Amino acid sequence: MNPFIAALVGGFIQAAGTMVGRVMIALGFTYITYSGLDSSFGWIKNQIAAEFGGLPAQALAVLSAARVGSAVAVVMSAIAAKMVLSGLVDGARKLVVK
Repeated sequence: MNPFIAALVGGFIQAAGTMVGRVMIALGFTYITYSGLDSSFGWIKNQIAAEFGGLPAQALAVLSAARVGSAVAVVMSAIAAKMVLSGLVDGARKLVVK
């Protein structure tokens, strides 16, 4: 094992023993998870927009009159909120509390 990685892991183990260390580790995991979710949802939104872009003009007019873009945004926001409330909060709490 690389000595730098070994020292880093040893530091994490020492820091995890304190409450402040556990909170910092939990916040780090939460930030990484949020960044990953944000990137994933951005990619999904771009894919949906690209698929809508391939439609004929009449179909786009019908979809915009029906406000399908707003519906997609609401559904994506609801999915993100559900994931945050069920996963990130509980996951961070489990990392902090022994």
